[in-house]
Amino acid sequence: MTIIIALKDKKRNRIIFGSDRAETYGQYTETCPCKIITKKIKIVDAYFNEIETKEVHIGTAGAGFLINFLDHAFTLPDLDEKQDFIEYLYNDFLTELREELIDKKVLGTKQEIFNSDSNMIIIFDGEIYEIQSNFSIHVAGDYSVIGSGWLLAIGSLYTNLHYHKKLDREEMVRQALTTCGVNTIFCDTNIDLKIIDTYGE
Repeated sequence: MTIIIALKDKKRNRIIFGSDRAETYGQYTETCPCKIITKKIKIVDAYFNEIETKEVHIGTAGAGFLINFLDHAFTLPDLDEKQDFIEYLYNDFLTELREELIDKKVLGTKQEIFNSDSNMIIIFDGEIYEIQSNFSIHVAGDYSVIGSGWLLAIGSLYTNLHYHKKLDREEMVRQALTTCGVNTIFCDTNIDLKIIDTYGE
């Protein structure tokens, strides 16, 4: 299982992206590789010419194989320079990912409803997008939390954001991750933190 947190640090133009490394199989627990990856997305014009590349940061909670599938077996579709990112997520990124997961019989549908058994946080261009297990999308505000320890993490973040405002945002994420690792059987205290510069975007 998992805890993954993305928290905006607007004063320093960055997003703190953190996770634990716990992975459970029934009664058994293991330490897995990092649950956060960074991939390149090609930005193209109307003639499909590449204009530039940008980074997309992805964290997954749920089915342990999904982050490896995204990292090693999935190629991100190109993003049209004039395309809204949510439109891209719905019509390109998630559509192609869903088709590949079903085609390769890695995941499927139940009563004709797709279920990835996972949630994702995607960070792109300074915004945080939360992807539900059925691939619906929620645009987060200042933070997003997914995984089995999310209730504890939300409490920790809320307390620090409202009552310890001078605390560094990186330390807030570290404390929330540690709180989950210490107090739940589905998370651990092996913490990964990724600092994503947003440059005021």
